[in-house]
Amino acid sequence: MATAYLKIWVAVGKESDVRNAVRRLPGVERADLTTGDQDIIAVIHASDYQALLDAVLSKVRSVEGVERTVTNLVLE
Repeated sequence: MATAYLKIWVAVGKESDVRNAVRRLPGVERADLTTGDQDIIAVIHASDYQALLDAVLSKVRSVEGVERTVTNLVLE
């Protein structure tokens, strides 16, 4: 199993909508509004790292309001 912390930057005023949409995506354990550079931090799981990256590219980044993401893969 592959796990990552996903930092998400969102268009102004779309924070709650994006968080709710990301929470509904398969493999997302949690997605929280945060302070700091990013607007949302999510924890996402997939069968392997390629599936995880595919989910980020095809699912998370397609959510309306997502402007940028950074994926931090969990190594252990």
